[in-house]
Amino acid sequence: MDGLNREEYGNGLTLLTEDRPNTKKAALFIGVKVGSVNENTELNGGSHFNEHLLFKSNEHRTAREIIEDLEYSGSVVNACTSWKYTAFYAKTPHAELEKAVKILFEAATNIDYHEDEFELERQVILTEIENYINSPSKYALLGMFIPTLFSDTPLEKKIEGTVDSMSNVSKKALEDFKKQYYVPNNMIISVCGKFNYKKLKEMIECTFGTLKRGDTPKTDKIDIQNKAYMKTETRSDITQSYMHIGHKVPGFRGDDYFGLEMLSSIMSEGLSSRMFNELREKRGIGYSVGNFFYPTGDEGMFISHVDGFDPKRMDEAKEVILKIFEDLKKNKVNPKEFNGTKKLMISKYDDVLEKITERAMLMFYSELFNIPFDFREKEKHIKAITKEDLMKAAGEYIDNEYVLTVLNPKTI
Repeated sequence: MDGLNREEYGNGLTLLTEDRPNTKKAALFIGVKVGSVNENTELNGGSHFNEHLLFKSNEHRTAREIIEDLEYSGSVVNACTSWKYTAFYAKTPHAELEKAVKILFEAATNIDYHEDEFELERQVILTEIENYINSPSKYALLGMFIPTLFSDTPLEKKIEGTVDSMSNVSKKALEDFKKQYYVPNNMIISVCGKFNYKKLKEMIECTFGTLKRGDTPKTDKIDIQNKAYMKTETRSDITQSYMHIGHKVPGFRGDDYFGLEMLSSIMSEGLSSRMFNELREKRGIGYSVGNFFYPTGDEGMFISHVDGFDPKRMDEAKEVILKIFEDLKKNKVNPKEFNGTKKLMISKYDDVLEKITERAMLMFYSELFNIPFDFREKEKHIKAITKEDLMKAAGEYIDNEYVLTVLNPKTI
């Protein structure tokens, strides 16, 4: 991509950079192509557990020293795990970038955990899993709907793992798993902001550039054929219902990517959206309503949700959403809604592009998923969407072969 630099080292490491000299900081984003899709049942949650252990003690620094050396130099650090990647990053004053590279390299290459820190973090992980379960809106989506939608595929595994897997995983199993996947040909580093390219390149070469190439297993292609299915669960600790309706759809490389994205925006982008208007404003159904289109690679998910509503109104809520689906398939969007939604999408994306950490993440996504469009030129693609594109995408992907899950309270 013009204006972006890409360099691939002999060991397979990829370095992406974008110089934005008008900022005072640099965003350093290190992505590893490993997530829950790479895990077996016994190790489910292992990628997430390894992410938690990144900033624990290693042979160079204690856990306290790692955080102090980063934060006291003005760096803000964080990490995350998804189905297909683990990422850790620092937004740092440009003069401190080399220090951040060194510390994050030490974190990436630490495969000898301290037993006491490992066991303490296990308790943190188990608490996090329980928090997901105890939050009905999170559980209804991440613990119930998505595993059902992608049943019998690698995407059915929970990112955070299960109580059973994380209670029993050994320190050695996690260390071996990290050693297998944290190899340079399975890593992408992106840097965006103000930095000295020569110094950065030298620092990468003497740290990540010294690592030896590894052999990581490949994952199976994920089938996106939909099949109608309904699943319900009941819980005694809730008083409201949580419903999700959705489809498996093509992801970043699909021909209808922008059409699906705009369909999702029409359904739920802002207080002017169809779902908010039809469910909240007209009927008072649901504390939180919305829709999202989320690509996970070559595949993605298109999901509508209604959180926190009277169980007696479940059929009504479902019919409202299905009616919106049908209207989008059969009728062109009116000019005011069509043009207004585009302006809102572009405005919100402009906010994303103004942040160097977000740009570094988008650079990583582009490389990881081999996205066929320049993330900086998304506005022109949004402007190019036609009403016919929307009807085509809706007609092709939003059909009656949907998965429906409902989390209900137990009746008294």
